[in-house]
Amino acid sequence: MAFDTSTLLSAQLHDIKNEMQALLSLQSELAEQLAQQPEQAAILGRISEHSNSLNQRLVELLSVLKFQNTAFSPNEDEHWLIDTLTPICSDFKRLKGFEITCAFDLEFNQFYDEQLLEIALTNIFGNAKQAGATAAEILVEEFDDGHWSIKVLDNGPGFEPEQLSQGEFNPQGTSSGLGLYLIEQAMKAHKRNGTRGQLTIGNSENGGAEIHLIFP
Repeated sequence: MAFDTSTLLSAQLHDIKNEMQALLSLQSELAEQLAQQPEQAAILGRISEHSNSLNQRLVELLSVLKFQNTAFSPNEDEHWLIDTLTPICSDFKRLKGFEITCAFDLEFNQFYDEQLLEIALTNIFGNAKQAGATAAEILVEEFDDGHWSIKVLDNGPGFEPEQLSQGEFNPQGTSSGLGLYLIEQAMKAHKRNGTRGQLTIGNSENGGAEIHLIFP
């Protein structure tokens, strides 16, 4: 019988993720104890940034395995969008100094897979920060036929022409993670009435990047 490397990889990544969750929990406890010791707290802050980044990479790799599984379907429950965004925005401001403004009705709720959206947005903000942006704004729009969208505008240099001309995005093993490929796959996993979610990119009038997540 052939050796199933995919199953092995999936099992190992899940075990590593469980270990990371235990580490992050202990890290939070230690942070509370060091709150009154600025020097030690600063060191812990840098450790926290790296461990959270590592945890995100693990989540992304597990998600790729899900996308490759033809039986995978997203868990599209109803969520308050602001509840999904709040911890992400807080972490980016606290750990990276990246400001995120939510310019939409805070009572907005919709059906989506929360983990997939978290992955998409974390990659969007991380890529924006790496490109030189210091802030982003989130807009939401609903349409008469039931579909809806999230638009993210940042104050960075925008996309390069060759990025804008791509039809589909390929995975890249760079420091920015799986980037646009993973965001696109997260959107395509959302399906309704025979249509899939989409990702479109562009540059806004002020020159910053504009990313459009379109839910079916």
